[in-house]
Amino acid sequence: MSRIISFLKLIRLKNLIIVALTQLVIKFSLINPFVDNFILSNTQFYLLVLATVFITASGYIINDIYDVATDTINKNQKRIIGKSIKSRNAISWYIFFNLIGLLLGCYISYIVKKPVFGLIFFYCIFSLWTYSKYMKNSFLLGNLQVSFLTTLSIFNVALFDMIPNGINITNGELMIFKIILSYAAFAFITTFIREIIKDMEDMEGDKNINAQTLAITYGIKKTKWIALAFTILTSFGIAYFQYFQYSIISSEFEYEISIWGINKIAIFYTFFLQILFLFLGFKIYHSQGKTDFYFISQLCKFIMIVGILSMPFFTYLHLN
Repeated sequence: MSRIISFLKLIRLKNLIIVALTQLVIKFSLINPFVDNFILSNTQFYLLVLATVFITASGYIINDIYDVATDTINKNQKRIIGKSIKSRNAISWYIFFNLIGLLLGCYISYIVKKPVFGLIFFYCIFSLWTYSKYMKNSFLLGNLQVSFLTTLSIFNVALFDMIPNGINITNGELMIFKIILSYAAFAFITTFIREIIKDMEDMEGDKNINAQTLAITYGIKKTKWIALAFTILTSFGIAYFQYFQYSIISSEFEYEISIWGINKIAIFYTFFLQILFLFLGFKIYHSQGKTDFYFISQLCKFIMIVGILSMPFFTYLHLN
């Protein structure tokens, strides 16, 4: 039983659930209800989700394999490779998960009649390996790479389920595509902030392997200001959407109209998300040590979940 729990921790089951939930929410609260010409059946889409989950899980495994040295310093009590799970067994799981993910991804690419899309899954596997081997401890490149891969997992839903048939600009499909892009941007910047925070959290161990992360290069104080700047930037983006909400809700129209994400309850939901970002900025500004950085990292994850859940919530309000 303990080995099973260790394995689930190794592949970051909670994070995998978030990845799968994000893709499922986009499919069933944005694409299926509002896109007339979507491509993937529900069963085919589940295979796309599984491909993403398997490749993501393999990324966590290879990351821990290469991170044994730093994890021994940063979080030895939580280290799994070399303690609960042998390195050779972890490598076997890494290869197996990649093969399954790659086969599923290539099959879905064949289904949508875009076999070249299969290269995306090769790219994800290669990127996760290069991140773990080379880029994780580099200046900014690793942070940007993880953030981009998170964004890609969201964009892939539209790429496989909408784009091959073309996006009809006359029936609202273009708006759905733009909404998906907006959530992808939200995921990118939230992940990027979290990666910066994790660099500060792991700074002690990273120094011992001569890493050149943002936190080591510029120090904690300047890195905090960089994370805070991106938090404020995102807060301004949310404020822009809030302005759009208030403008529509306060306008008078000849006929009653319904716009996705524009109603009084949605306004309160967006306001709650804005409060979370302001709280995030407050915590970053006052953070001091590893305990604070860990809390902020978890807060970023919670904010991302709140953002994701706005999709089905706004759709429910719009349709009812």
